[in-house]
Amino acid sequence: MKDAVFPLLAGAALWLVACGGGDSTGPEPAPAANVAATRPENLSVEKIGDGEIWLRWEGQEDGPLYVVYRAQNKGAAVAVDSLFSTRFRDLGLEYEVEYTYHVTAVGGNGRESEASNVVSGQPFNNLSPQAPRTVRAVAHNLSVPSSPQAVSVPLAGWSAVSISLDWDLNPESDLSVYRVFRSTSENFVPGEQNMVAEVTDPRYVDTDVEVGTVYYYRITALDRGGKESAASQWASDVALVLPELVRPVQGEHTSETPTFYWRKVKEAKNYRVIVTSSPTSGEVSDMPLVGDTTAVFVGRPLLSGERAALESGQIYYWKVIAGTKDSGVENSVSGVASFKIQ
Repeated sequence: MKDAVFPLLAGAALWLVACGGGDSTGPEPAPAANVAATRPENLSVEKIGDGEIWLRWEGQEDGPLYVVYRAQNKGAAVAVDSLFSTRFRDLGLEYEVEYTYHVTAVGGNGRESEASNVVSGQPFNNLSPQAPRTVRAVAHNLSVPSSPQAVSVPLAGWSAVSISLDWDLNPESDLSVYRVFRSTSENFVPGEQNMVAEVTDPRYVDTDVEVGTVYYYRITALDRGGKESAASQWASDVALVLPELVRPVQGEHTSETPTFYWRKVKEAKNYRVIVTSSPTSGEVSDMPLVGDTTAVFVGRPLLSGERAALESGQIYYWKVIAGTKDSGVENSVSGVASFKIQ
């Protein structure tokens, strides 16, 4: 085994080696200065999984830096990671390929110990991924209403009409893609005929949707060996039509505590009225979510402990936000109408 001298970092006794793509954890004590490291003992394969190999060995209690070497199909061994733990998880490996490992320790003098014993392992692909979990669907209809007084600005990254999906990241290290399936039927069976996308990240934005149509989604996970998980539970949402304002009509005079009316939106679960001092900003209201189509003005809290009041002779603006989620997240937004306080 050749000696490998590692550069000293800022006079401290922490020695650096090239790092690879493994998964290493543990405390990071620095080797004592000028102390030679002893050879790691009893290197073994702790576990072999789908595209991964777990190693463990015995080492010094004072925690030297360990260097893991890996060879593929009896090729030359190269350093793939450095760590202070005596366990190493090698991820993202190819199936049916033999990997050979040995480990060295780096002492405070910057020199590597003799190599440990050599072990080998061959990853397999026996298990399908787990079904994706916690699938969420959130629809948006940010279309601009036809009214000349309407104000609706699409949020960055969204189409005017879309349904955004996300779900928990799968734990498998050999995961390839997620498959997204869609239907207008709640109890649909995922298949090639209703697959709409393959994505590598646990999120997807569906822009090919129609306003007023409820869409149901299920997700599967596919590994690099072609094994597919069971389908997730379904999640659904609908891009709502825009709420239609009824009263106060454009320019109408009202009392200082106006009552607002609008038409029911099919599939909407709740509504929130927003009152502002200009067509685009200056919110003066703090009105709770309601389940019906009427609401009485409530002013926002002030530092004084009182609530904002609408002033006589002033013009204000109002709009309705419709939602399908208990949290009241914005789905569709009406046009804006003005009214004047008597």
